[in-house]
Amino acid sequence: MEFLDHPVVLILVGVLSIPVYTTLGKMFWGEEFESLGEAIRFLFTPDIYSFFKGRFWDDWYASIKFNVFLFLCFGWVAAITELLARHVL
Repeated sequence: MEFLDHPVVLILVGVLSIPVYTTLGKMFWGEEFESLGEAIRFLFTPDIYSFFKGRFWDDWYASIKFNVFLFLCFGWVAAITELLARHVL
């Protein structure tokens, strides 16, 4: 994990990757991020509350989608920084 040896490059790649995050967000939540608000609301709603309201699977799907989005964003930054650290720096 050479990318951890270069924190400045890691932060720089993280900031310069904002267009990638936007593109991923549009893939997950639509062109205008229509369902992002609902996904964030479900993140803060306890699963047991959603279960009793009959929206458990909606909650589960929105939470999984948001977590996959975060994983892809962090993975993108780590992968690009790792490539730069191994081949350029």
